[in-house]
Amino acid sequence: MEQKHTLYFPMFVDISQKNIIIIGGGNIAQRRIETLLDFAEHIQVIAPEVTDPIKEWDDLGKIHWICDQYRPELLEGAEIVLAATNDPQCNESVVRYCNENKIMVNTAHKKEACDFFFPGIARSGNIVAGVTANGLNHKEAKKARECISRALKEFYP
Repeated sequence: MEQKHTLYFPMFVDISQKNIIIIGGGNIAQRRIETLLDFAEHIQVIAPEVTDPIKEWDDLGKIHWICDQYRPELLEGAEIVLAATNDPQCNESVVRYCNENKIMVNTAHKKEACDFFFPGIARSGNIVAGVTANGLNHKEAKKARECISRALKEFYP
């Protein structure tokens, strides 16, 4: 018997004025920020070290980097949080705090702990498509996003 997986509803939400905090400054955080830059104006990154592109976005004022270790009090005022560290215990601590404080959270280490999935985004002008494989197959979702991106560019250059 085939195991039934939960299907997640794609919901388009205005996050332009939401306070978004990303814990972690590595490649996963960088990819998330790169996507969010088109949609959000208030992005903070909390990490003792970050990639060069994250430093550059901070220098340009596109994001605000707090060079520090994660501490729960740094999440005060957050409305959306992404835990993107390579430390599962830190990510778990972030998830726990967010759950206790009713803050939407996504963590890179465990899909079952996420309130939402971070979609692959395909965009051309005002047309935006979000793609997920329900957290089950990232390669499949990436392939679908790339296919949709090509179609959007063809029909909506």
